[in-house]
Amino acid sequence: MTKICKDKTGRDKRLHVFCEFVIAAVSGVSVSLLHVSAMVCAVIAFAVAIAAGIWKEVKDCRQEGNHFCVWDLAWDVVGSVAGGVFAFLASYYT
Repeated sequence: MTKICKDKTGRDKRLHVFCEFVIAAVSGVSVSLLHVSAMVCAVIAFAVAIAAGIWKEVKDCRQEGNHFCVWDLAWDVVGSVAGGVFAFLASYYT
């Protein structure tokens, strides 16, 4: 039976939010240079950032002494949404 992670507010959660925000913002602004709609930029930014977060969690859970943490993914979603909103606004106003 797998253990359920209880680390909801660990020290690394802010880093998860920040990294996902940066990934989403950079990818969203990059996509906006293709002159697509602001909503498309936001969706692509969110998808790229959350895919990076899932990839990192899966990669980390295979390391010795590490585990798959759903709370890390929850904070990744927060950062990805914030980055997606940033990408939307950047695309809309440029």
